Amino acid sequence: MFEKRSTAEHFPHLADGSKLSIIKLQFVAAASLFKSKPMFRRVMLATLTMFFQQWTGINAVLYYAPKIFTGLGQTSTTTSLLATGVVGIVMWLATIPAVMYVDKLGRKPILVVGAIGMALCHFIIAILTAKNQDAWPTHKAAGWAAVAMVWLFVVHFGYSWGPCAWIVIAEIWPISQRPYGIAIGASSNWMNNFIVGQVTPDMLHHLTYGTYIFFGVLTTMGAAFIYFFFPETKGLSLEEMDTLFGSAGVAAADAERMREINREIGLEEMIHGSVAGQGGIHDEKILEEKAAAAEHRDADSE
Repeated sequence: MFEKRSTAEHFPHLADGSKLSIIKLQFVAAASLFKSKPMFRRVMLATLTMFFQQWTGINAVLYYAPKIFTGLGQTSTTTSLLATGVVGIVMWLATIPAVMYVDKLGRKPILVVGAIGMALCHFIIAILTAKNQDAWPTHKAAGWAAVAMVWLFVVHFGYSWGPCAWIVIAEIWPISQRPYGIAIGASSNWMNNFIVGQVTPDMLHHLTYGTYIFFGVLTTMGAAFIYFFFPETKGLSLEEMDTLFGSAGVAAADAERMREINREIGLEEMIHGSVAGQGGIHDEKILEEKAAAAEHRDADSE
């Protein structure tokens, strides 16, 4: 109901519910985000955040981990596959701190620190590869150090850009615009994901250690982008988010529209009645406890 009501208000010419109007609505609603400065700013933040997320090189590692580990001197198939398995495990474990602390530490610090950590890992791998790529068999310690840097890179991604990038591109939008805003951000993610998947094998073959320098530079740029251009959104309400982006009133209108719908379907009355009922039950329990205590005192006095 909320989506239909929002559509009728913002795009009355597409509110008839026909299949053609529904198809047109997706394009018209998405295009409308480019027509006002506050919404366009959100579009740029969402698309660039997902651009930099993919160009950290995370999916280059996930898609081509065996090839990467082989290029770092792990010529044994068993060793390479085991090292690849560790990537998945450490990424899963690294997401746990993000879930626990993202609302305490804030989005920007986590994203910036994570990007710096990933960039340093890339640069260290590049240095180790440049020095030892022609002599890994005689420099096994350097090879394992490079592997460890890949694992550490995945850890930095797991607690930062993995979960937090999706959080920020969702919460910056008013409810009525959120489906289309997230869709634009996700399209940037998957488009860049596709490009990374296509170019990584050629980069590893032709650039060798330059691949890691390339990803390291782009990840550093991602850290700078978040630090200088992305506002901190921790703890902000939708109304405060509107003020932050210069579109005051959109979230308030969405909230009022939602309240109208809740009143129409009786949800608001049901919620208030339930709260009032719980309050009455609570009061009755207090009276019963007081009566029982009084009876107990009377019995003791006798």
